[in-house]
Amino acid sequence: MLNNKFNKLFMITTISLLVVISSGSQAFGYGAPPPNDANNYTVKITHENESYSLGESITFSGSVNKYDEGRNLRISIFDSSNNFIVTQKTPVNTDGTFLHSVILNEKFFDGKFIVKAQYGISKTTVKIISFVIQSNDDTLVSQDNEIPDWVKNNAGWWAAGEIDDNSFVQGIQFLIKVGLMKIPATEQGLVSQDNEIPDWIKNNAGWWAAGEIDDNSFVQGIQFLIKVGLMKISN
Repeated sequence: MLNNKFNKLFMITTISLLVVISSGSQAFGYGAPPPNDANNYTVKITHENESYSLGESITFSGSVNKYDEGRNLRISIFDSSNNFIVTQKTPVNTDGTFLHSVILNEKFFDGKFIVKAQYGISKTTVKIISFVIQSNDDTLVSQDNEIPDWVKNNAGWWAAGEIDDNSFVQGIQFLIKVGLMKIPATEQGLVSQDNEIPDWIKNNAGWWAAGEIDDNSFVQGIQFLIKVGLMKISN
């Protein structure tokens, strides 16, 4: 008699467990609600040329698979070692297309760069492309770049506001005259005659004078200013 009661209790317990397991399988399997599609945004992005030069602009164009008026496209650029260079939120048109330009300024240098475009909120929505910066032979600086100390002194005084822009430009003209910096005259932009130079390049000059950045980094910044017309150097 006792054995019969035990057997019935065992059967009831086993059936209950099967029901629970079956219900759980349905809850965590095909019976579960569909996943949130908030991350299902994809991006197509491209640019025109295989390589670019410092001072040029690179234009990215493309489209997203679905437009969301509350969402911006983020385009980020890294160097080949995955060091961050620049990022920018880019508006997307109602038809899903976008256009974004970046000036290859003093933050850039010769080499390969990685572009990551993201419109969704997960890593799976990132589109990755690349581009290369390659300077022309006629705009390269000399390999040695042994710049006299008095030029660095001028740069430091200029950064501190102790000499004016024209005095600093005379030092740059000397670098060009002796061949430490090569800037073809045809590549100079048109600027005002007073050689008004942005404050950020003064910071570079101060760091260079203090030995915090090397000669090549400083000279590349000056090359960029001349090529885009922010500094005018007379021949």
